Amino acid sequence: MKDNATNVILNVHMKALPGHEEELFALLQALVEPTRAEAGSMIYELHRDPEDAGKFMFYERFVNQEALDFHCATPHFVNFGAVRAASTPDPLESIAVTKWKAVA
Repeated sequence: MKDNATNVILNVHMKALPGHEEELFALLQALVEPTRAEAGSMIYELHRDPEDAGKFMFYERFVNQEALDFHCATPHFVNFGAVRAASTPDPLESIAVTKWKAVA
């Protein structure tokens, strides 16, 4: 537990607006490589439900809250929000973010 006590873990579940599954998938894929290159990003995995192509999940682990804050301010993450805001309709129907801390 020693070294990961400050890690921040996120589990992010997203549902695409029906008919916009591939659009959302492309937007999410565009986040993966630049986020993995961030110094404070430890794990950044995108998953897709094999039974529902409109459901996605990110498993994310950052070294600390500062690294997560940095991620949220990066151009690629800001662009994700800007593209969604400019899209009519927003391809993201719903999102649920759960934040975790390692305890053992």
